[in-house]
Amino acid sequence: MPYLFLSLLLVILDQWCKSAVTARLATEGSSAPFLPGILRLTLVHNYGASWGILSGQTTLLLAITGVVCLAILTALLLGKPASRLGRLSFALVLGGAVGNALDRFLQGYVTDMLDTVFMDFPVFNLADCCITLGAALLFLWVLLDEKKSREQKREGSRKRWEQSRNRARSDAALREETRREFAGEDGHDDLSDR
Repeated sequence: MPYLFLSLLLVILDQWCKSAVTARLATEGSSAPFLPGILRLTLVHNYGASWGILSGQTTLLLAITGVVCLAILTALLLGKPASRLGRLSFALVLGGAVGNALDRFLQGYVTDMLDTVFMDFPVFNLADCCITLGAALLFLWVLLDEKKSREQKREGSRKRWEQSRNRARSDAALREETRREFAGEDGHDDLSDR
């Protein structure tokens, strides 16, 4: 549940940032300094997805986002994934996706405002940052989980080998004990005397 709360906080923060920038920068394309040499605020209406792809496909983008959000929400409610890193990545992606979906649903476009000064990069918003960070953490989680899975398989193989070796030793000891019983205490095989 704390991960759903995090998603909700991110949606609220994203919507507040978009509202504040829209109030300050009344017209699309207008800019204001923010972090000198790093970021400026530039109001942009994005009618597509990242880098403007699928521009004008609001219904399609809302449908895709809805399916993704429903899948992530279901997973989080079921306590999946088991790791905190996995759940954190899901919460970040969910918060960002819902933040941008609200814009698309209410306005028909996503409000972007963070404009990098030091490099040429598309204008983005807090929700985009959440989605990107969540996706990066999800990738890291998958890598770490795969490594853990390989180690568990290796450990399982080692344990199975040891169990097999111990069974073989037990079988050999049982055969030796049985042979001694038949041989008698003097070491002669009682069966050969017959």
